[in-house]
Amino acid sequence: MNESTELGEDFKCKLPNVSMSTQSKTMPMIDLKVYIRVVAAVFSISSATALVMALLRLLTPNLFYVEPLDGSNIVLHYFITGLMVVTSAIGLLNSCVVMNRSAAKNTGRNITTWLLLDSLFETTRVVYVFICEVVIKGRGSLQTYEMLISIAQYLLDSFLYCQMILRH
Repeated sequence: MNESTELGEDFKCKLPNVSMSTQSKTMPMIDLKVYIRVVAAVFSISSATALVMALLRLLTPNLFYVEPLDGSNIVLHYFITGLMVVTSAIGLLNSCVVMNRSAAKNTGRNITTWLLLDSLFETTRVVYVFICEVVIKGRGSLQTYEMLISIAQYLLDSFLYCQMILRH
């Protein structure tokens, strides 16, 4: 019995006093107020890009589709593009409000509402890209660029969204 205690003490793990996460030591810490404004600026750029592309698709569908739209495809095109215009305008307005609001009001429920509205925009964008690419089969000259821009911005926005939830 005495030997096992001695053996146990000999094999004790001597860990340095380290916090659970070393990320905070390697990542630069940005003040939450500044971080909120940076994320809002990125979200507003993403919303503005989506708004411009949706308006361009709405006004000149021939740039996005090789074959002319007919029947249910044209109805679907106008519905989903109109929905994208509305949600990206809401996302842009929402992020601009967060950027210009005082830091004292960028807390709690206001941040949660902002993130939920941005989530609505991002969900609509995924559905919009899917319907335009797969269902309507867009193959025009701007379709590929819109798809690549949407994917890149979606990945960046999703990363920042997760970081914002963790920091908030």
